[in-house]
Amino acid sequence: MTVNNTIVRPSGDTGIYIHIPFCTQKCNYCGFLSGPATAKEQDAYINALVREIGLVADLPFTGGEWRTSPRIDSVFIGGGTPSLLDASDIGRILAAVRARYDVAEDAEITIEANPASLTADKLSGYRAAGVNRLSMGVQSFDDNVLRILGRIHTAEDAVRDFALARDAGFDNINLDLMFGIPGTDVNGTMASLRQAVSLGPEHISYYGLQLEEGTRFWADFQAGRLNEIPEETDREMYHRGRMYLKDQGYVHYEISNFAKPGFQSRHNSKYWGMADYYGFGLGASSYIRGTRVVNTGDMADYLRLVSAGRLPQADVYVNTERDDIAEAVFTGLRRNFGIRFEDILGSKEQFYDYYKSIIPRLEDFERSGHLLLTDEGITLTNLGIDVSNQIMALFV
Repeated sequence: MTVNNTIVRPSGDTGIYIHIPFCTQKCNYCGFLSGPATAKEQDAYINALVREIGLVADLPFTGGEWRTSPRIDSVFIGGGTPSLLDASDIGRILAAVRARYDVAEDAEITIEANPASLTADKLSGYRAAGVNRLSMGVQSFDDNVLRILGRIHTAEDAVRDFALARDAGFDNINLDLMFGIPGTDVNGTMASLRQAVSLGPEHISYYGLQLEEGTRFWADFQAGRLNEIPEETDREMYHRGRMYLKDQGYVHYEISNFAKPGFQSRHNSKYWGMADYYGFGLGASSYIRGTRVVNTGDMADYLRLVSAGRLPQADVYVNTERDDIAEAVFTGLRRNFGIRFEDILGSKEQFYDYYKSIIPRLEDFERSGHLLLTDEGITLTNLGIDVSNQIMALFV
């Protein structure tokens, strides 16, 4: 760690996020920047994406300095449904990264995939291109629930594709599972989670449904056609799932993430630890040396800017020291070990002085069993996870 004024900034390797904004159809809950596209549109986008990767390596941007050759130890290809792309497309994108950046030999390279979009040949091709981690958006092993969500795959598809991934050599697989879905109950949710564990994935992301504005679920909720499940049911789903995963040998290392020892997501951990990462593609975000950059979310603008040799940035914001400190606390509290005072402001004394106006509130939360205050830092308890947004909001 190196000290810059007051805040302690993490040093070390950088990550890369690559956004693939294509999907077969929009799921009912999805608020991500994605949608269907023709083969021609996909090809035009990949051409632009490859060019942007090179532009970022070459050009400065207002408010900071891109390092031209950082060491990259994680690459995350997300979406959308990146697994709609052929292995040759993924290989071309990764080749562009390797040509301009120092990618570590042991880098974690993840691709998001949806069941029913995978084949044995495609999976083998991804591995040959260097992808070594697969993140599958299963969401549920109940076909009725999958229909409610608007997913295009079945539980059988998920089981089959998991086996295909193992056959292709993937020994680091994450499964996304969702709880809190309208019309579901605790027993059904636990049955789905048990099915996931029975496959033996190295990592499970177990997260609650969020109603996002602009989605089909949001419209149905606003019109009174959809009812959220009761809060107490949602919390029972979460805590029963959390305890079950722990009993099955998964480490609960972040509020919604569980991994077998040694398989924590290297890339996603960068977000919670305020580490540097580049974001390439439509709507992608970057955080480099305290500067946040967000790319345009308009496809026509993205293609036009990149084809003209310009970075497709919609917003560039240089974090103030206060921004960095607040974000470091906010994101850090999501981790099972919480935050360490020395990582945020150098010492407990400096932290308490900086946040003296809210220390009494933190002590109240400690007395009520929602967090632990030690000489080293702050950690949320299992009870505190349920009110984590209230606690984190104190620091914003």
